[in-house]
Amino acid sequence: MAHFYDCSNPKSLELKKEITTPSQATKAGKRIYPSVTTIIGSTVKDPFLDSVWKPRSMVEFARMPEHNHKSWKDLERLCYGERLCPETNEMIPSSEFGTRVHNCAEKLLQASHQGVYYEEDEWYDPYAQPFIDWVEEKGHKLVATEYMISDNTIKTCGSVDVILRHSETDELFLADYKCRKRKQFYDKDLWQLAIESDMLRRKGKLSYLPQCISVCVDISTKKHHHKVWSEDQVKEAIQIFKWLSKLYWKLRMKG
Repeated sequence: MAHFYDCSNPKSLELKKEITTPSQATKAGKRIYPSVTTIIGSTVKDPFLDSVWKPRSMVEFARMPEHNHKSWKDLERLCYGERLCPETNEMIPSSEFGTRVHNCAEKLLQASHQGVYYEEDEWYDPYAQPFIDWVEEKGHKLVATEYMISDNTIKTCGSVDVILRHSETDELFLADYKCRKRKQFYDKDLWQLAIESDMLRRKGKLSYLPQCISVCVDISTKKHHHKVWSEDQVKEAIQIFKWLSKLYWKLRMKG
């Protein structure tokens, strides 16, 4: 699903839920920007996954009695998989599962580093806790969670899961969580983190490019796997995203 943000005020970025298409975004104002994930998801398509597997899966789901009353958007979400909810013991969309794990990680980090009250989530905390344990073990300091950042040059808006300050180098680095059935990392994971790192570098006038770490939460074992992307990989990914953004604005944001 496409997301667009009002970036008129960099200090108060606002998701415009009523705007769901590039055409609507263009008419709404010059500072209505597509999200980083919207640009990536709308510009890069997989020949098999998007043209064969996805439509085939939607047809199969639509023919199932338990799903034939659902809208095409609901069926589309089912294509991205379902997860067993540990609380209800029912299958839920993977996006719901991931959102709840993200929320737990955010609250646990704030409780650990800022002394903020946190209401325990006995069902989903165990999926997030290994990352908090790693942060505490390494002695990294929390800077921000769910940090929103926009850029008027690239014309996009991104959300960083967590920004930390390294205990040894004192430099900022970004981390992004992905809930998956096994240890998996994709180029798109890096593209998202890389451009947000570049935007953070320029916004903060940093003399370095913040490191990017992808965190894969294995939902089968609750173990966390970290992928530290090299600086060369990050720089290449930044250039790739800039090309994607130019293409998206040229083809989609035409008004």
